[in-house]
Amino acid sequence: MTASADLGRDLSGQLTELLGGDRVVPSSRVTDYTIGPFAPSAIVRPSEADQVSALLQWAHHNDIAVYPAGGRTFSHLGNTPTRPGIALDMTGLNRMVDFQPADLTVRVQAGMTVGQLDSELSQDGKCVPLAPPLAHRATIGGTLATGISGPMRSAYGLPRDWLIGVSVVGADGTMSKAGGQVVKNVTGYDLNRLYIGSLGTLAVITEATFKIAPAPMAWAAIVAAFENNQTAVAACRNLLSQPFAPQALHVLSPPAARRLGDSNIPVGYGPVAVALIAGRPASVKRRVEDTALVWLDAASALHIAGEEATQLIELLADFPINPADPPSVCVRMNTSPYALDNLLAMDHHEIGGEAPGVVADAGFGGGRLMWWGDFSSQDAAQVAEPLRQVQSTVASLGGDAIVEACPQAAKELIDVWGPAPSGIGIMRRIKEQFDPNNLLNPGRFIGGL
Repeated sequence: MTASADLGRDLSGQLTELLGGDRVVPSSRVTDYTIGPFAPSAIVRPSEADQVSALLQWAHHNDIAVYPAGGRTFSHLGNTPTRPGIALDMTGLNRMVDFQPADLTVRVQAGMTVGQLDSELSQDGKCVPLAPPLAHRATIGGTLATGISGPMRSAYGLPRDWLIGVSVVGADGTMSKAGGQVVKNVTGYDLNRLYIGSLGTLAVITEATFKIAPAPMAWAAIVAAFENNQTAVAACRNLLSQPFAPQALHVLSPPAARRLGDSNIPVGYGPVAVALIAGRPASVKRRVEDTALVWLDAASALHIAGEEATQLIELLADFPINPADPPSVCVRMNTSPYALDNLLAMDHHEIGGEAPGVVADAGFGGGRLMWWGDFSSQDAAQVAEPLRQVQSTVASLGGDAIVEACPQAAKELIDVWGPAPSGIGIMRRIKEQFDPNNLLNPGRFIGGL
């Protein structure tokens, strides 16, 4: 038996004594919780916030790192862990705590999936428009920790725009709250936004309170193919300037359009623009008609409605981590909407002779580059160098580029978050205040935090 196996057995015994045997996940499932080459020494799945607190107090006392996990849809995001530790599976905290439809608020535990929340709210005609990739697996806590947003963000904003309160457990096991349970909450520091997108490096989210909105009654999409990038960009900017502009507008390069997997997407032309429209049936119908008139010059255009439209939205959301056809390399770019033409032109960044598929958000800004080739036999430096060039190009546009997925050997040669931001000193001081022993997701965040 190896030393690591001995350590795992010892930890599992202590954790069983601490939380009970039903809260310790069998070691046979350790591969489900790996982060690149890193495998946790033990796995726990608490069912209450008090158990999370007890676990973190124990870890703090024993100087053991903790790696929070939810649906593990984006477990590959971030740098490689820098020290051994245990996985904290939060999916056991999966209940709706409070729902106030009259006040337009809902409070849920962090391990509830976004899909489960959508299903329960839809029974009352309400929604929290998060729409992360693989919503049936993605948890509330994981969505907030990663800051991942869906394809409708130009209309609905980011997860932080819907969060009004949060309960967390700190690195030493201390339980605390931020925000409140009402929409008009203006007291105290807005710590909600500090936790969102921090990848679980400051605290473990146990509950979240959201404001909610009426769910759209009808969905539709207009899909149009254009001859080249210039005509696609002009058509999108024209549409966005109209009073009936869609809730979301995305542009796919030809390789991306072919990979999306929707039979309604026209291929064989140039880039494809997808306008997503939601609302009351009469309003949706009128806006579809007006959009079709604006795009009369498209090489090909198609109207999609109802269930087919919602399926297209899910495909767009799931695209960067589609289990049926995942890209081997994926870069998320955060830029201004005005950089749309620059993003579409980034299809020249080849890896191993393969050009990327480009998906650009014309309404909100930013997008992704994706490569589907098998680069396992490629020299790691030949993968890492093009990724550095992408990060440099996006930085020159006033944005940043995050490598969401790439071969492990290439990840070891780069910082997937890109160059450290100007505020990295402040970020380090915050980390030192919240997690002085560097126990929560150590090494995985920006600048090795």
